Amino acid sequence: MSTGEGKVVCVTGAAGFVASWLVKLLLQRGYTVRATVRDPNDPKKTEHLLSLDGAKERLRLFKADLLEEGSFDP
Repeated sequence: MSTGEGKVVCVTGAAGFVASWLVKLLLQRGYTVRATVRDPNDPKKTEHLLSLDGAKERLRLFKADLLEEGSFDP
């Protein structure tokens, strides 16, 4: 398996079931993950992500909602 050390990826909808598993796998492989969630301040939606191994060092959550126009704009 290849290592993701030093590589950065973005996962949208990270609080969802499939995306949560993807975030977990990416962190396990050494990637730095930038992930979007609707509300990064809602522990019910983000606690499972923030408790993953490697999350403290390599996971950053961003607020973004596909239903809000401009939500993904820089």
